[in-house]
Amino acid sequence: MPTSFIHAVPHIVGALEACSPESVLDVGIGFGKYGVILREVLEVSYGRYFKEGWKVLIDGIEAFEEYHNPIHDFVYNRVYYEDMEVCLPSLPVYDVVLLIDVLERFEKEKGKKIIQNLLQHARKSLLVSTPRFPAKQDSYLGNSFELHRSRWHILDFVDFDFAYCYFPLGNNGAQVFQIFPSISHRCLSVDNVLFEATLSPTEKILTIGFFLPHKYLTGGMKILLDYLVALSRRGHRIVIFFRGEDEKLPEWYARDGFKPWRNIAVPNGKSLQPLIKDLDILVAGFFTQLEELQGLSVPVVLFEQGSEYLFGDYGDLHPHSPVRQLLWKAYTSPVPIITVSPLLEQILRVRFGRKALVVPNGVDINFYHPGSKGESNTILLVGNPALPFKGFDVAFLALQKAWNVFPHFRVIWACQQKPNVRGISFPLSFVLVPSQEELASLYRQATVLLFTSWYEGFGLPPLEAMASGTAVVATDCGGIRTYAWEGENVLLAEPGDVDSLAYALLFLLQNPVARKIMEQRGREVALDFSIEKSVMKFEEALYRVINVSNYLVKR
Repeated sequence: MPTSFIHAVPHIVGALEACSPESVLDVGIGFGKYGVILREVLEVSYGRYFKEGWKVLIDGIEAFEEYHNPIHDFVYNRVYYEDMEVCLPSLPVYDVVLLIDVLERFEKEKGKKIIQNLLQHARKSLLVSTPRFPAKQDSYLGNSFELHRSRWHILDFVDFDFAYCYFPLGNNGAQVFQIFPSISHRCLSVDNVLFEATLSPTEKILTIGFFLPHKYLTGGMKILLDYLVALSRRGHRIVIFFRGEDEKLPEWYARDGFKPWRNIAVPNGKSLQPLIKDLDILVAGFFTQLEELQGLSVPVVLFEQGSEYLFGDYGDLHPHSPVRQLLWKAYTSPVPIITVSPLLEQILRVRFGRKALVVPNGVDINFYHPGSKGESNTILLVGNPALPFKGFDVAFLALQKAWNVFPHFRVIWACQQKPNVRGISFPLSFVLVPSQEELASLYRQATVLLFTSWYEGFGLPPLEAMASGTAVVATDCGGIRTYAWEGENVLLAEPGDVDSLAYALLFLLQNPVARKIMEQRGREVALDFSIEKSVMKFEEALYRVINVSNYLVKR
């Protein structure tokens, strides 16, 4: 029985129930287990198995083999025993379409076409379940239709609007995607003006407010703080707003000589309106801030760096979940958006019909710079162990495989809290909540940075490592493609590909010449993504948002 059926079935059925379907199409029905379950769950009378009494239409497609199980006649209104591409065009539109443990049987190009075709027949949603790691096999009980030809993850679905849940089971688990039919978005007037209007240039010293979402050590917060420091160095007046009673900058962040024009603590429940009269523009650091910033008397811009929520990874498959409603309300509000990668721009466009200005993140190439390497091979991990999408479980599997072949390295993990790590043979040490100076030193001394996220809006640590003259092995986690080129300045593997990650680590550890080339190329790329260059683009975007706001007010 497939992994995803064992422990994901209650969640799949619950997500389907939330759609209140009157009709369901089950694609690749196999034994017919979902037909049985859905009859019990969806019918008014529990266990009503007589067709004349059924209230819900449930059809099936057994498109992968001529497998006619007697139970098919017992629970389905009709089953189509023919190729899906042949029968699907003539089928009606169903409220919900199920595609359970099927997608991995196809190459990805074919699988994506199947998703697109099935969405044409889904009124409310297409429910997909696929194992994170499909079993490796050349045959399955002699059934060639069970061959697994692909492995899927979140980034394979960014062309669609979806909610995502992962249900772990040991080192594997089920991925469930509730994919919603695309809708026609009406482009907001603020976006049209932002990209299409010819506006008079504005260049002046600005008073810029930054509404920081929290004080925790994250890549997103580092970028926000780096930008306000860099803008201050360019002569702009910086006002920092914190929600709460403490107006001090985070202790983990320090830049000598930097003092904002003002720090303002905003008590919970108090509006920012009385505090912003001197501002030219206010930068919101997180989408949840937008609701309280509606109607302010100064231009507001959202600086979107990506989050689990934007990737659909918020643990609720319900089509009307509170998180989904909050996302829709926030991202369709008439607030201009600056984002950090083409990937995030694509997601905003697909899901919310938004146009966003893309300003890639930058690093301080003077603060992060090459230095002396340690005498022993050191592999560096950077990130929060409490965030599953960071993929540290994958990192440890890859590290253990590499150690089994080449037991000549140590691992240092710079993180916010000490995790409980078991079942490893290699030496591991932790640096908890490092200062920025400590982190920069760790980058310089490391032999390789290993970065294994399943997805990222940008992915800052690899760029910081490159600036520090350190080679990088990483997953092809989406936003990293903004600055990473496979085989040139980084070695990339598909997210979750333990074998390829281990091989890349071994290659760099055992080939110092190749590693040196990777270090040099990484540093060259980082020079093109310096904070000085990025802040000029960010400044230009702020000027444009101010002009757009003034234009819309006058119109």
